[in-house]
Amino acid sequence: MLLTGASSGIGRESALRFARLGDTVVGVASHEEGLRALADEQPGIEVEVADLLDGAQRAALVERVLARHGRVDVLVNDAGVGAVGLLHELSAFDIERVYTTNVIAYADLTRLVLPSMLAARSGAVVMLSSAAAWVSGPPSTVYASSKFAVDGLVEGLRRETSGTGVLVHSINPGPVATDYLLRTVEQSRQPGDPEVPLAPGVPAGWVGDAVVEVAGATSPRTRAVPRVMGLGRLAQVPPVGFVLDVVLGRYARSIVDGTRRMVDERVRALRGQ
Repeated sequence: MLLTGASSGIGRESALRFARLGDTVVGVASHEEGLRALADEQPGIEVEVADLLDGAQRAALVERVLARHGRVDVLVNDAGVGAVGLLHELSAFDIERVYTTNVIAYADLTRLVLPSMLAARSGAVVMLSSAAAWVSGPPSTVYASSKFAVDGLVEGLRRETSGTGVLVHSINPGPVATDYLLRTVEQSRQPGDPEVPLAPGVPAGWVGDAVVEVAGATSPRTRAVPRVMGLGRLAQVPPVGFVLDVVLGRYARSIVDGTRRMVDERVRALRGQ
């Protein structure tokens, strides 16, 4: 099993759960310290440090894993980043980083492992999308649009792989209690910072449970976490979408500023400032 974003949050919780079930997990992240802590905590987890923004590193990663294990039974694309702000306030780097991490890396890693799955006529690809794929808007329009792309990738891949024994799944969580927002606003975690969430949400372990659940499913799954977040699909109904256009348009600036203040205040509180 190859699992990205394994050093923290949903990826970490998923890796632990798979390893406890006896699966051999290759956990990938760019932060070596977090990966080492994961491997020390749970036997059965191999770690690979890779920058998924780099296509050459993605290719080398899959080559190493296939050389060691022969094939990838399950691919979990979890690594993700975001960008808080109105589109015209973001830099080209912000946008490129989000799309490369959240979309291009997902598609490329899947491309690289699919031949081994197709040859074996079995395998599972789990894509970490988001409930934001159903309701785009401030403060994270670019992030949400990247998750729209993930859902489109899932839909197309399901049709490409139908009847091949390879199953493609999507996990669409709502807000999750991780340090995601800290990374989103490009605040860097400092030594001694507590490992606590910056914003309310469901525990990352809930999403990890859903990842394990769909990876073992016998048909393609789209799984909202919690399930009530599936109601977000209603935003695509024209009358609901119109109301959201009006409300979010009116308060876009306030939503972005409020999100940034919340994160800044939470970071200062965590650091005793």
